[in-house]
Amino acid sequence: MTKSIVLKFGGSCLSNPKDVLKAAKKVANEVNSGKRVMVVVSALTGMTDELLNASKKTDVRNDEMDEILSHGERATTRLMAGALKSLGVNAIDIDPTSKNWPIITDSKFGEAEIKLKETEKRVKNSILPLMRKGRVPVVPGFIGMTEKGKITTLGRGGSDITAVVLGSNIDADEVVFVKDVGGILTADPKQVSNTEKIDALDAEEVYALTLAGAKVLHPKVLSYKKNSTVLRVVGFDDKDLSGGTVINGELKTGLQTNLHGKELSMITLVGEEASNQKLGGEVLSTLSSTKAKVLGVVIEGSSLLLYVQSASGLVEQLHKMIRTKKIAKAIHCIDSIAMITVSGSQLEKIPGIVNVIIEPLAENGVNLFGVLTISSSVRLFIPWSDRERTLSLIKSKLEKT
Repeated sequence: MTKSIVLKFGGSCLSNPKDVLKAAKKVANEVNSGKRVMVVVSALTGMTDELLNASKKTDVRNDEMDEILSHGERATTRLMAGALKSLGVNAIDIDPTSKNWPIITDSKFGEAEIKLKETEKRVKNSILPLMRKGRVPVVPGFIGMTEKGKITTLGRGGSDITAVVLGSNIDADEVVFVKDVGGILTADPKQVSNTEKIDALDAEEVYALTLAGAKVLHPKVLSYKKNSTVLRVVGFDDKDLSGGTVINGELKTGLQTNLHGKELSMITLVGEEASNQKLGGEVLSTLSSTKAKVLGVVIEGSSLLLYVQSASGLVEQLHKMIRTKKIAKAIHCIDSIAMITVSGSQLEKIPGIVNVIIEPLAENGVNLFGVLTISSSVRLFIPWSDRERTLSLIKSKLEKT
C-alpha cells in the first residue's frame, strides 16, 4: 500500500529562495521513494510581520487584513511549486482562488475556525484525486476561506493546523513538521545547556508542553490529530526526514469527568517549617519510600497539604519527623477523601470553568476539601461518601454549559 505523507515547512526554515529549493529537494526525495506527498508551507521568514505592520499602519478592516496577510503563504506556495517542477516533480499549487481549495472556515477573521465537515468533503473531492494521479499539491498554511469565498486566517501557528487537518482527511501515515530544530528537546536550549532530543512523546505529553508555553506545535494541532496518523518533528538540516521526534496517540477531546477509584487522605503539615524547600524535600523523599501515592501537593502560607492514596502509617512516620527533624509544628489527617477530575483539551480557555464545576457542590451542601488546577484539568477533593452524588451533579452541570 502506498504511503501518504504531509510535509510542512515552517517559515523559520524558509528565509530565501535558496531555502525553498533545499526544501523542494527534500520533497522530491520523498516523491521519488514512491510516497504520495502533500506539501504545506508557511510564509518566508518575516514576511507575515511585514504585511501585518503595513496593514496596521493603513488601518484596514479585519477581513481586508486577512486577504493581505494571506499573500505571504500564497507567494511561498508558488515558489515551492515552481522549485518542485524544476526538479521534475509533478507539483500543483493550490490557491484559495483555485477550484481545488480545501480549507473552509467560519468568518472569524484573524482567528478562524475550520469547518471540518465541509473541509473533509473538499479534500475527498479535490485533493485526494490529484494525489492518486501522482500530483503533489502544495498548499499555503495559515489560510482558510468562508463558504462565501472570503479569505480568512487561522491565527499564529495556523500552518501547523492546516497540515494536520489535511493529513487527517487524506488518512496520511505521517505529518512531518520540518523546523529549525531537529526535534522536540528536553528543555528550551535558550534556558538550559546540554539539552537532548526526545525520540517519542504521546499527544497528551506534547499538549501539556504547549500549554506550558513550549513552542513545539500550535496547541490546537493535537485536537485534530487522528490516532492512526503519526506526527514527526524533524530539523531542516537533518540528513533525511526519518529522524526527529515522533508524536503518537490521540488527544482526548471534549470534557471528561472521572472519579478516582480509591479513597485518599488529606494530610496537613502546619508551621513555617513545612513550606521550607529543604524540609519539604525530606517529606517528599519519605513519601517515595512508602507505598503512598501523592495525587496533589499544595503549599499554602505556613502549611503543606498532601492528597495521598494508601497513607496507612504515613501520619505516624511524618509525626516522628516533626519531633526529630522539626519539619513542621503539627500534623492533621482527614481520611475518606474522594477525588473527581474534570479534564479536556482547551479546558483552560472556557471562562469561569472552575466556578461552573464547584457551583453545584455549594448548592447541594457538598463539602469541598480542595481544588487543584493542573494543565488542562481540574481536581476536586470531597468526602468519599458524596462521590457518586457529586459526580452526577458535575456531569449534569457540564452538559448544560
